[in-house]
Amino acid sequence: MSDDPALAAYADLLAGYARANVTGARGAPDEAAALIADAHALLQVDELLAAARAGGGRWADLGSGGGLPGIPLALALPDVRLTLIEAVGKKCVFLREALERLGLAGRVDVACARSEELTAVGSADREAFAVVLAKAVGPLAVVVELAAPALARGGLLAASKTGSAARREAAAGEAAAAACGLAGGRLVPLPSSPIPDSVCVLYEKVAATPERYPRRPGMAAKRPLA
Repeated sequence: MSDDPALAAYADLLAGYARANVTGARGAPDEAAALIADAHALLQVDELLAAARAGGGRWADLGSGGGLPGIPLALALPDVRLTLIEAVGKKCVFLREALERLGLAGRVDVACARSEELTAVGSADREAFAVVLAKAVGPLAVVVELAAPALARGGLLAASKTGSAARREAAAGEAAAAACGLAGGRLVPLPSSPIPDSVCVLYEKVAATPERYPRRPGMAAKRPLA
């Protein structure tokens, strides 16, 4: 990563940003670099690379926080149009500043809103994304309910987890997927990640999400579907 000025600049932003605790890596450049490398490990996932090469579809980073994994993937995949979805105002300020400094502002945008509001029935962003990325958003059942209304038919949800968490949450994730129009999840190991036991759980959107989802803000976490 040290050979890529944009990634190095982004790592410095993550480690040094003082106005919002955008990741647990604040003040720790090595940890920020590890999080970026973990995001880049998603480039091992064949289905995501195929979606990027196909072009013509929007991607979303759900609960983007400090822009992970979205910003590193946007830097690596110049044809991807990305929306960073983040509800915390201070984190949105950080994301917009990062996009400006990294030259991504014309291709990547920030939606400073709760995903439940952004993808409500009748919204232009409902079922509008080819790929939804999610890291550190919550258990799989929560991630599935929040992501499914954003995904277009045939789209992919890529939920970053540890393998142990993914296996522990798998049954609940499967139940939520069945309720929300997604096929069952497939666990993909990410051996190039510096984070131990890093995996991606892939779900495909196979049917329209029922209009009752997403439920009102906060309900997915308060009362998971499974």
